[in-house]
Amino acid sequence: MHLRKIAAVLLGLSMLLTGCSEEPAAKADSMEEASAGVQTEAQEQESTAEPVTDGVSDGGNISENADDTPVPEIAAEAAGEEAGSGVIEFIPMAQLPDLNMDPQTPFTVNDIYYTSILTPVYHENYRYQIREFTKRPARLVIDIGNTGSTDLVITDENMFYSILDEEGNEAAGSKVQGAPVTIAPGEIRRVVVTAQHPDAGLVFLDFGGMSHTVGHPFYFPTLDDAVDVTDTTPYYKYGYILEDENGNPFRIAQHFKQVIGNGKAKMTACNLMILENGKIGPIDKGDGFLAAVKVKIANTSDEVMTIDQLLVSGGGLLGVEFTEKDMALLGDRALPYTIEPRTIVEGWIPFRVRDGRDPYGIVFRTSHGGFVLEAMHSYPVYY
Repeated sequence: MHLRKIAAVLLGLSMLLTGCSEEPAAKADSMEEASAGVQTEAQEQESTAEPVTDGVSDGGNISENADDTPVPEIAAEAAGEEAGSGVIEFIPMAQLPDLNMDPQTPFTVNDIYYTSILTPVYHENYRYQIREFTKRPARLVIDIGNTGSTDLVITDENMFYSILDEEGNEAAGSKVQGAPVTIAPGEIRRVVVTAQHPDAGLVFLDFGGMSHTVGHPFYFPTLDDAVDVTDTTPYYKYGYILEDENGNPFRIAQHFKQVIGNGKAKMTACNLMILENGKIGPIDKGDGFLAAVKVKIANTSDEVMTIDQLLVSGGGLLGVEFTEKDMALLGDRALPYTIEPRTIVEGWIPFRVRDGRDPYGIVFRTSHGGFVLEAMHSYPVYY
């Protein structure tokens, strides 16, 4: 099963790269696949399996629906863009949209290869939305909706943190707050799971006829992995490397805060913001909402680096080109498309969020090689 999931991800990434070797002015027609983990901000209050009502509940990272964005606001954004003047300001969304009980097609095993944070996950008899997922302390806050015909009962045995000590023994000290938690058919309840071991980051879910795991969204460097883009020292590291149809290699970052590099340049995704904006450049919220990922890039060479093409996928949009002119609309938040030798730049890239099954990825075709950030819907939310 694990090999099948890996094959599906690799196939999706190869489709994502289709067309990336075209001339910068051309637009790639398709990008495919990517999904993963995120964390919402840790809250101090100890919410305990209380029903979620009226779209608002105590604790967690819950928001009013992004579809409530006023029409005049969207029109003003579009007008500013068309006029070629004025900067589009980010309008932060207070919290993620609420989980609802609208009819949905259940996910397949491959759909949940990554831990989805910005989007709900749908199963045959239940669905969930992660609200918080932290280490130090180890804490998972999750809204669960019962779409089956019988009660769901959440216990320490069917939803739990797991981490092994040096002898291979379970050392998490996992606890479902207020267990057992009963969720009636048609009801949404908030469940809080904690662990005594501060580094625990893997949670097993085994109820409602479906068994799988969710993993803490951060990438944790080991051995010689870089922890951030803080200098211009050359770096050559990647989780996967794939080639486009013309044999050009692209370094793939599969996780939030994973640093990738090819000796000439390195980059990482270091922040994510969910937004109330209706449209930014060529990307609109459609039937979802907008988010923006902050990217940090270091030119580790002695030659000027240029971003020749930047393609964005997410929320049903595939391979949308975000040009330097589009980027200029972000003002001080813009990511520079020209990077001087031995310098570090950073800036924000918007994308649409809709369904966890949608492909999510940002492809960079640069003078210093190709790079891909995938699965942005698994990134944590910051402000």
